[in-house]
Amino acid sequence: FCLHGLNAVHLRDHGWYRVDARGSKPGVDAAFCPPVERLAFPLSFPGEYDLPGRFAAPLPEIVDVLTHCSTGDEVFRCLPDAVPPRDNKDDPPR
Repeated sequence: FCLHGLNAVHLRDHGWYRVDARGSKPGVDAAFCPPVERLAFPLSFPGEYDLPGRFAAPLPEIVDVLTHCSTGDEVFRCLPDAVPPRDNKDDPPR
């Protein structure tokens, strides 16, 4: 898997709306059409995860990796896994 950051804009008529800076290209529809969110690539593999919410600052775990790794390969090997929130505190982690 990989980590990809999205952008979010606040639209007066729709509230917060995520946009994918990769945009559209042949075979990829990431059109700006609020209130429908169209990201460049949907989740399609078991284990992929879309973090909920919006963040005003990057996650500290990601900043740490990007700060301490010196090559793209090293970043790839060191990216932390996203852990989906549990639906119920008594549920085992997924």
